[in-house]
Amino acid sequence: MQQHYASYIKKGLRNGIEEHLQKTLGPKTLASYSAVSLPLAAMAMPMAVYLPPFYAEAHGLELATVGLVFTLARVWDVITDPLMGMAIDRFESRWGRRKHWVALSIPLLMVSVWMVFMPVQSEVTPLYLGFWLLMLYIGYTMLGIAHQSWGAELAISYDDRSRLFGWREIFVLAGMILVLALPATIELMGSSSQAQKVASMGWFCLILFPITVLPTLIFVPDKRGGEQASIVWQEAIRVILANRTLWRMLIADFATNFGITATGTLYIFMVTYVFELPQFASFALLAFFLAGFVAMPVWLKIAYKLGKHTTIQIAMVYGILAKLALFLFADPGNVTFLAIYTILYGFTFGAGPTLLRSMMADITDVDTLQTGKRRSGVFFALLTTTNKLGSAVAVGVTFAFLQTVFAFSPGPDNTQGAIDGLLITYCVFGAAGMFAAYLPLIRYPLTRQRHAEIRAALDTQ
Repeated sequence: MQQHYASYIKKGLRNGIEEHLQKTLGPKTLASYSAVSLPLAAMAMPMAVYLPPFYAEAHGLELATVGLVFTLARVWDVITDPLMGMAIDRFESRWGRRKHWVALSIPLLMVSVWMVFMPVQSEVTPLYLGFWLLMLYIGYTMLGIAHQSWGAELAISYDDRSRLFGWREIFVLAGMILVLALPATIELMGSSSQAQKVASMGWFCLILFPITVLPTLIFVPDKRGGEQASIVWQEAIRVILANRTLWRMLIADFATNFGITATGTLYIFMVTYVFELPQFASFALLAFFLAGFVAMPVWLKIAYKLGKHTTIQIAMVYGILAKLALFLFADPGNVTFLAIYTILYGFTFGAGPTLLRSMMADITDVDTLQTGKRRSGVFFALLTTTNKLGSAVAVGVTFAFLQTVFAFSPGPDNTQGAIDGLLITYCVFGAAGMFAAYLPLIRYPLTRQRHAEIRAALDTQ
């Protein structure tokens, strides 16, 4: 009986689903789907790495105040993200379920990028920063949820979802690499102006958003789902509370983004004050994301062989070891070790974000089998929420911890104890996030085999 069932699954998935995927998810579709991720990532990266120090140093806001504003703006997403997910699932258009939401997000993002990345000095206050960050995050939420839930419906098999979100992550890394080349180029030209660096990244996003969204809207198929897309909020809450696999995923995603952001937010400070190499800060970040870009296909191959959750666990352990090495061997002026650490640690970057999204797409299949409804927007809204919360809490906690515990502040007047505290905070908070992401993935139940059974049942329906 078991052999017959396995044979049925194999035949159904390989002959039917994979044939469908080959027709709809060729390189043109994959590249067109992923294109808009490039400027979205180019916008998100400086939001975590450059903007907090920029508003603290160039605009004179207190470090703890900046951390609080960024945290509150992200915490507000706990309310807006689920509402946005339900709206995206429920309100279709004649173009399909997701396409119009992607199109609507672009004007809001462009206006918000202009206000946040190119502020007028005299207008900058905590209220100004908080309002426009909130607008920026709403646009980011709308595009992110619509785009990712669209991807969950484009690819339906266990490994093809990794492939789709792997393509997306490659465009994400490309966006980060390209936008980081701008401040590096400005440094080569002899300027260290933070305002010029941040403005150049803002212009990069403003130009690329309308250009890259066009192939996504034109060449990627999207179809209407009908009445099954609707969901009431009471039912959405029951789904969240009852799905233990979903909670594992959300905890792992929160912890992963906490660790990534705790590292990214403090990276410029770490290079500037611990290694005393501020002239290499932008180049080091560029090398970090280049390493992630190169390593992405390797992580995908490991995931095809060992499974998604196991691959993430391997990446988390690897990242913790890299943090330990940094803590033991960091030295002022040591360019060689900074380069080695940056590249080796950069290898870990793409594994978590890519595979967690692919795993969330698998979880939506479980819900569809149980309820008969396709509501990937709600599920990816939850993932977007934990993503933002992990990042926001990391900024708020690390900045407040540095200022209150170690009396660290940007500038030349830090004691050696404050600089040592910066290194401790950078290593410990980053490693803690990775370890916390490892734990909920132990004995993760939604394996490749289990997902194949679910897909076979859905195909039968």
